[in-house]
Amino acid sequence: MTDERFGIGERVETSSTMPAEFYRSRELFDELIERVLAPSWQWIGCEGDVDAPETVRPFELLPGSLDEPLLLARDAEGVLRCLSNVCTHRGNLMRTKAGPCRKLLCRYHGRRFGLDGSMEHAPEFEGARNFPSALDDLP
Repeated sequence: MTDERFGIGERVETSSTMPAEFYRSRELFDELIERVLAPSWQWIGCEGDVDAPETVRPFELLPGSLDEPLLLARDAEGVLRCLSNVCTHRGNLMRTKAGPCRKLLCRYHGRRFGLDGSMEHAPEFEGARNFPSALDDLP
């Protein structure tokens, strides 16, 4: 990767020391988060953190950088998934503590999700057309 703004060349022989702005700029920090951290693989824990069926562990991905609330969830069949820990309706955190869990329940409006992320129930939406859909599931 080259970046003429900071003297980064294709080869080390054509590069130079980065200016102080590189280390102090909030705009550049945000750009690096989006271009480098967001699309790359990140370590989120050990598989054994949720080794029992029907167990969850909430966590935040790269606090101070990405700040993404996520949830490791192992369903009754033992399938491990990483889900958004934010309700698709009001942005409420689904879980704040690790431990046994059969269903995810939003404490704001009572939407219920399976440990596979699928929405199972939304109070007062019985009979609503095209609801729920895949857009209502936890990604």
